[in-house]
Amino acid sequence: MCYSALLEATYKEYCQQFGLIFDRDGFHDLFSMRVEAPHLKIPDGLTQQLANEDSAFGRSIGKLHAKFVEGEHQRIEAEIAAIGQAIEQLEAKKPGKTRDKDLGAKRRKQEKLLASLAQSAAPGTSYRVYPNYFAGVIADIGGQRLLTPMRYRILPRTGVEVPMQYNVFNARRDSLQSARTWKPLFGTQHAIFPFTRFYEWVSRDGKPIEISFSPDGYSGMWAAALYEEYRSELGMIRSFAMVTDEPPAEVAAAGHDRCPVFLESRLLENWLLPAGQSLEALDRLLDHKEQPYYSYALAA
Repeated sequence: MCYSALLEATYKEYCQQFGLIFDRDGFHDLFSMRVEAPHLKIPDGLTQQLANEDSAFGRSIGKLHAKFVEGEHQRIEAEIAAIGQAIEQLEAKKPGKTRDKDLGAKRRKQEKLLASLAQSAAPGTSYRVYPNYFAGVIADIGGQRLLTPMRYRILPRTGVEVPMQYNVFNARRDSLQSARTWKPLFGTQHAIFPFTRFYEWVSRDGKPIEISFSPDGYSGMWAAALYEEYRSELGMIRSFAMVTDEPPAEVAAAGHDRCPVFLESRLLENWLLPAGQSLEALDRLLDHKEQPYYSYALAA
């Protein structure tokens, strides 16, 4: 499975390359929703990039992010205080197996919360996009070709999450016309996810290691994708899944059995506008992939 992807190039460059409109309203709405719904995950690097833009938009994103951080600090500090009280109560009890076990668990949770508080005060710069994180995705919406935020894992239009044991962030090509999740989206709601490299877990000497794959000779790549829309009480949440297919020889040799469909650039228009095309014709589009050699290295 595709574990995560990394986007380093600025979105402005992608907009220029593909003739896109940067969906400022969509990104602003996402940051506004996160103030009320802090479980919405946005890569720190993306946050910093948008907030550092010298514009009214950038300043607004910065203020929304600061409000989110303040709320997270208050939430974590309240949890730390509650855990502290619980620890004091346990310490006042007579030592015993159950008491000592509970005390150890509370102290570990306290340490974890303190680390989380320190981390939230000093955000990182990573653009890594894991399942359930938002990223910029290309889609034709309302007659406009947008670079718009979408979550990397399909959220059904009902708003009811698919259980985590199911992979709904990568759509196998051979299941697009049959799987319950993909069938309603294939042929109707297509997107393109731009990124620079992707990460996978493989086995080495019986142990899992994470490696990154990069397309030689390309500054970035893009994957054919499907997307869904859920209109929550706070606003529109779009989510997507990358389409994956059988891997090229070098990816298979590295130990992984799937690869994002890196669609030929001349066919992006055909993929993004599926209306009027048969499902068979759309499936044949996925045969036409760019042909880089994927170098790989241990993930940093």
